[in-house]
Amino acid sequence: MKKLGAAIIGCGQVAEEYVKAFQKDDRSQVRSLVSRNRANAQRYRDRYDLQCTIETDASKMLGQDDVDIVAVCTPHNVHTEYVVAAAEAGKHIIIEKPVALTTEGVRKQQEAVRKNKVKTIISFVLHWNPLLMTIDRLLEQEVFGDVFMIEVDYLHRIWMTTDLKWYGSREKSGTAILTGGCHAVDALRWFARSQVEQVCAYQVKTENPIEYPGTISVNVKFKDGKIGRSTTTFDAQMPYRFNIGVYGTEGTLRNDELFAPKLFPGQKDFMKIPCILPHSADVAHHPFVDEVSHFLDCIIDDKRPFPDLDDAAKTMDVCFAADLSAQSGKPVAISELENKR
Repeated sequence: MKKLGAAIIGCGQVAEEYVKAFQKDDRSQVRSLVSRNRANAQRYRDRYDLQCTIETDASKMLGQDDVDIVAVCTPHNVHTEYVVAAAEAGKHIIIEKPVALTTEGVRKQQEAVRKNKVKTIISFVLHWNPLLMTIDRLLEQEVFGDVFMIEVDYLHRIWMTTDLKWYGSREKSGTAILTGGCHAVDALRWFARSQVEQVCAYQVKTENPIEYPGTISVNVKFKDGKIGRSTTTFDAQMPYRFNIGVYGTEGTLRNDELFAPKLFPGQKDFMKIPCILPHSADVAHHPFVDEVSHFLDCIIDDKRPFPDLDDAAKTMDVCFAADLSAQSGKPVAISELENKR
């Protein structure tokens, strides 16, 4: 079978995980690395002995006939220009989160992708974490009964552990919920199995070197009556945690602890689910290999990837609504943003 050619735009830390993921799958091959700093691309070509081009101009890579997939791993504020260009070049696209920093940016990407009929996947990579996959299957089996509340938190003192040149920049990285908390909002929507109707949020700014409030607490109302809550904080002095709570009439889950007496008769206390947890901020810990494998499956078999751009746009709407609510002090209806589509 012909290998699918992959290119990566932006050669920072996460790009290395895509290099490894494409190399590990026999159906793909890295054929181009794009970086404004040629040395950043060169280090990965040398480290992994890649037979690929190196470009400082993405348009040259997009003209390569042997490139089928483009992974956009740039700072957040330039995602849209590269996604639109890749779509117009007929390439399938992996988009690092967040999709964009504005509603308008997300809509431009959607328009280009639909017009050019290319496939997308958004790197909410925790979809392939074993704990989240287990929760998804428990929900499918209705182990929790009637689920009425979901909680997901993204707790990461990111400004202590990463490059602040753009992660700490409001212009380049966005806000706390856009920079990292969108992972939690995505999981919140995924597990709720319902569309968000309204968002109410509050934020706080502490003494830190980032240019935006580092903590936001979000409450959401789903169309089917569920409620949800998500907190993002970059301010707490603590190890990284990705907390998950699912509350139902027949069972409850708190991270890797499950109480489901309907499934386990006689159960009197929470039981541990022995699996890999999402409690690491190290991108090398995240399941990019499975994400890339899923995307290759969908391209080869002509299936819809999940989560694709249209699904992720709904997650981004919740994030934008949360920031708007926190700034205005008022609840925001998702319909206000959907009308911009």
